[in-house]
Amino acid sequence: MPIPEPVPFTLITGFLGAGKTTYLNRLIAQGLPRDSLIVVNDFGDINIDAELIEYADEQIVRLGNGCICCTIGGTLAEQLAQSMRLEPRPAAIYIEASGVAQPARIADIARTSRQLQLASVVCLVDGSQITRHATDRYTAEVWRSQIAGASQLLVNRLPPADGEEYSQALELLKGLNCHAGFTLSGESSEPAKLAPRAAHLLTPVTAQKPHNDAPWSSFSLSYRSAIDGERLEQLLHDYRDVVLRAKGILARAGRTAPQVFQLSGGSTCWLPARRAPVANQLVCIGIEGARFAALAVELTQLEVCSPTTEPAALSV
Repeated sequence: MPIPEPVPFTLITGFLGAGKTTYLNRLIAQGLPRDSLIVVNDFGDINIDAELIEYADEQIVRLGNGCICCTIGGTLAEQLAQSMRLEPRPAAIYIEASGVAQPARIADIARTSRQLQLASVVCLVDGSQITRHATDRYTAEVWRSQIAGASQLLVNRLPPADGEEYSQALELLKGLNCHAGFTLSGESSEPAKLAPRAAHLLTPVTAQKPHNDAPWSSFSLSYRSAIDGERLEQLLHDYRDVVLRAKGILARAGRTAPQVFQLSGGSTCWLPARRAPVANQLVCIGIEGARFAALAVELTQLEVCSPTTEPAALSV
């Protein structure tokens, strides 16, 4: 019996709020190979990202409650092994990793499997946050490792091209990974200047410390009625020193339909929900500590009509 060809394996990484789900939806709109499998991991016990993916075939594996790079010998590997026994077999696999994942550890699954072929490690980079993340004591290590482990860098939200900050941002990225192909937001799909190196030739990047030592924490909130959207935005602004990312599909007071809420790069936005949500939910990710715990308590008081029981905070 002939041995089947390895399945192409594409890993989509990038720090919290860099635009991974938007990029994956763009790939879906352009057309994925038929019978493709999408694996989505979210840092929290409610997988909001999986609800935001516009994939009609619904071949989606949801991995919640933490970072898949921490369970490399468990959940992810087990799910992929099961997926390879599906009929029909997946034509391609796309993984949207958690925003605090170490990409090299995930890519090692494809490197060591005879059934998978690492096609690309794509890292989304929020250009407006480069200076912050490059030096921040909490985020720098993971942010830098994601860039160093990529074969393609997709950089969005860059500062104006005629400014010094623009040049400094690109130089910093090239210093971290001079072999990756660069695509800048607003440009054509052709990589800028530097030619990409094949993903299977990339040197694995070893994590400097296990994820369990990282300061990340997340909590998930479920509401029973519409919430005060302005109060939500104000609270996230007040706690901006400890909150890195927030997202949800929420019933909002004064709106007739649920809306998708996003906090990314310090900016908030509300967009129409494309389909009815599973529940009225919000996920926040930030720096573990007393202030982040206080934010969780305050966010339980957002309902306009009636109070809800206080959801438990999930520390990871």
